[in-house]
Amino acid sequence: MDLKFTFGGAAPDQHDHGAAPSGISLPITAKPVSLGPASSVLEISVRRAETALIAEAISGDGVTYARAEVALAAGTAPSGEPTPDTLAKAVRSAVSRVVAGLDGPLAESVTGLVLDLGADAADVLAALGMDPAAPTVDAALQRRAGIAMGTPVRISG
Repeated sequence: MDLKFTFGGAAPDQHDHGAAPSGISLPITAKPVSLGPASSVLEISVRRAETALIAEAISGDGVTYARAEVALAAGTAPSGEPTPDTLAKAVRSAVSRVVAGLDGPLAESVTGLVLDLGADAADVLAALGMDPAAPTVDAALQRRAGIAMGTPVRISG
């Protein structure tokens, strides 16, 4: 089977394509994704709900691009609350799912990770192996989630 594709004026049998200009070549290279004029920020925010962690990729102008919810397993703490290690595991999973939900270039455009985990945030940072004084995405989280190493992590709330 021989297929021949032509665009615009190169076709021997000219069809009417409306007001479309002929002979325009199609773009071959991908261009970086623009998040809009008001936003150069794409943060992944992780917050704790009653029985789950909710992670969202949110631009600086408030647009949510992806969302994931991960159920919290009961921890081994005497109160039955999840331990910092259990929370850290859920954070890694939630962040990985959100990044997987982003389309190609958007996944590489994450500018920050925000943890809204209340009083557990510092312990979760330690369980993730991050320096609580200046937390950034490390090699382990980069491999797991795909966020660039060195991306800043901040505690909210």
